[in-house]
Amino acid sequence: MHGDRDDRLLAIIRTQTEIAASDLDLLATMELIAERSQELTRASGAVLELAEDDEMVYEVTTGDATPYLGMRLKQSASLSGQCIAEARLLRSDDTERDERVDVAACRRVNAASMICVPLIHRREVVGVLKVYSALAHNFNDDDVEALELLTDLIAAHISHATSFEIEAHDCRHDALTGLANRRAYEERLAVEVSRATRYDQPLSLCLLDLDGFKAVNDELGHPAGDQVLRGAARVIDESRVADDVFRIGGDEFAILMPQTGPADARLAAQRIADALDDAQLVSGGIGASFGVAATHGDPEHAHASADAELIAAKDRLYGRQTRPRG
Repeated sequence: MHGDRDDRLLAIIRTQTEIAASDLDLLATMELIAERSQELTRASGAVLELAEDDEMVYEVTTGDATPYLGMRLKQSASLSGQCIAEARLLRSDDTERDERVDVAACRRVNAASMICVPLIHRREVVGVLKVYSALAHNFNDDDVEALELLTDLIAAHISHATSFEIEAHDCRHDALTGLANRRAYEERLAVEVSRATRYDQPLSLCLLDLDGFKAVNDELGHPAGDQVLRGAARVIDESRVADDVFRIGGDEFAILMPQTGPADARLAAQRIADALDDAQLVSGGIGASFGVAATHGDPEHAHASADAELIAAKDRLYGRQTRPRG
């Protein structure tokens, strides 16, 4: 028995070290935690659950729980929900006889016994770690101790990984519209140009600029201008022309169109311009001018070519050689 306990403690230390040394990729971190928790407790399945509104969501699953990724349970009717509410570890040795659990859900995932551990970091519950077994009375006090020894580190690591991902998202997204920003655009353009060149596939870039936007700001004020930008971003993003839509500055947007030649890209851009006009984002509508370029191995050249075509379109619209921005 003494040797078994030493082996268990050594396994816990190794798990702590592995978690601490892992990078800040949130999904990879959570998968590692679930796998090691299942191994340490000899469980048949492990789940990392996150609270979403009044439900608990299976965000990561291992072992017998694998098929149930994304499963949702009402917090009020689940042991994990009660675990969050009470902010303490809860154990069920026989789910068929435990009024705290959702018996139907337990039968569905074949959980006859389980341990739910709240992951608390700086007094905030960041999730629940659940291990379960197809056998009743499968877990003992050593299993509880093993999970308790891991939970502080697990909670801190998930919290830090979540913060890292939020920061990474925020630095590449525009706060006003929610679209990816200029930094993300430049990174993505380089990646897509490289891929298109490597596989000899067409790739088009569209730069789109709202017509008359400066007048909206001047006459109606910046709050109205912000509303127009949010509406325009929504129209462009919902056009389903491409997944890669960016706000790269002011009222200028960029759209990457993989596997699309310039002729088809211009048709798509015109549909977006028509949709913006139809959306009536301001009284009288607001249009858009655009420039399209095919990429040929040089991201900067592609951007410059699309921008030159956009400038020419604006010049034609305003009947001048030097166009105003907006």
